[in-house]
Amino acid sequence: MRTDGPHIAVIGGGATGCGVARDLALRGCRVTLVETGDLGCGTSSRFHGMLQSGARYAVSDWRYAAECMRDRRIVARLAPEAVEETGGLFVNLDSDPSDYADRFVAGCRRAEIPVEELDPDRVMADEPAISRRVRRAFAVPDATIQPWRYLNLLADDVRRRGGTILTRHCVTSARRTAGRVAALTVEGDGASREIAVDAVVNAAGPWSGAIARLLDAEVPLELTKGSILVFAHRLVSRAINRCRPPSSHDIMVPTGTVSLFGTTSQVVDDPAATSVSPAEVQALLDGAEPLIPNIRSYRALRAWAGVRPLVRPENWPAGQALSRRHAVIDHAAQGLMGAFTVCGGSFTSHRTMAADTADHVCRLFGINEPSRAAETPLARAGGAAFWRPSSSYEQVESSGRYAQLLCECENVPYDAVDRCVGDAGLRSLNDLRRRLRVGFGPCQGTFCGARLASIVAAAGGHGHDELERFWAERIKGAALTGWGANARQLMLGDLVCRETLGLALRPSVDPRVDSK
Repeated sequence: MRTDGPHIAVIGGGATGCGVARDLALRGCRVTLVETGDLGCGTSSRFHGMLQSGARYAVSDWRYAAECMRDRRIVARLAPEAVEETGGLFVNLDSDPSDYADRFVAGCRRAEIPVEELDPDRVMADEPAISRRVRRAFAVPDATIQPWRYLNLLADDVRRRGGTILTRHCVTSARRTAGRVAALTVEGDGASREIAVDAVVNAAGPWSGAIARLLDAEVPLELTKGSILVFAHRLVSRAINRCRPPSSHDIMVPTGTVSLFGTTSQVVDDPAATSVSPAEVQALLDGAEPLIPNIRSYRALRAWAGVRPLVRPENWPAGQALSRRHAVIDHAAQGLMGAFTVCGGSFTSHRTMAADTADHVCRLFGINEPSRAAETPLARAGGAAFWRPSSSYEQVESSGRYAQLLCECENVPYDAVDRCVGDAGLRSLNDLRRRLRVGFGPCQGTFCGARLASIVAAAGGHGHDELERFWAERIKGAALTGWGANARQLMLGDLVCRETLGLALRPSVDPRVDSK
């Protein structure tokens, strides 16, 4: 492991930031990644969970579609244990443009995306929840990904190569010397310190604009909020898209034990604008009905939103959709050497984004090492098989270890929790939720949350306070879907937490209290 390479600070712990840090570490750079929260707590986990084939963009931008297909194969090969090979369907309903299907097939072939037309009757038989008005249907190699599992694989590999990962640390200022960034001031763990750096990569997603301004630079971003509904159970077996020009309300994705439907698209100014309004929930239900006619009869567990950072070039035509392609901005043109911002793109294309960014950094220092991230395996704790949600249930059935489950909804065993709390030292219930999927299922953490808090308390953590934060996060999204039987379930959960467990959600953590 080289120790004489330049020291690069990467700001942002999402897919792009983790990818950049790994790519640079593989090229002999010393790397420090700084993330203000937990890994993947921003846009990298607030999306529909697809590791997409690129078929969605086959008509509008076939080159970007081809990029997605290449990266989709690479990510699945590097981290199969974080990927479920669901397959994907594009269905053309009788209300969709009739000429789009042929253009879709031509675009897929041009982008080298495998596409096969299927018999609509067979598709409707295989997917009983979808509309009976399927006119044409096409199979593509879409998949889904468990983002936190994947991001922690990347971060662990960075650490093994000598890099440093600082979660829950915030960059507060930058010191410049002779027109370039010389150091960053970072606050975390109750202290502030200065980190000397040779270059900085801003990979903060929707917060890239704020980080750029902290560096006295500018980034041309347009932020769009996308809201998603979560439904209990897997309503479909494959990721299903409407076969029409990309729009809102046109994707249903099975992930884990649930299904996600979305998304909306609303331009916002605040990168933290992830609240969902009741009107957006109704718009999602209205948009879902043509694809899933009985959507209102299924139980909606919660709603949440993420913010996409899209690059808006100067003089971009008004009303024209922005490209999903990424951009790497060298701030030397703004008088700041050694500072780069990468933005745009998607979770699927993060590897190409990382390689492109690392190329820019390495050219600055005369490093002639090509990217090796696509060919270098990620070390694994588990096997190399693709992830299947049913596998953990099958293991319990075969072993008979029914009493050793902390979370019955997502089938999380106690020993998996013990490894995270004991070996990894995690004490935040929300961090544990992200890594283990505890609280993702139908009870939304009503029962497993208290069990998890008791383990954290026994390990020296603040179990009661953590349980309050955990339940506040669960009820925040669940309250938006509190109608019918789900309202009774939500009230039961709240009663358990407040009356039985004695939680008193303070204004600082209670999402129902107006902080203004």
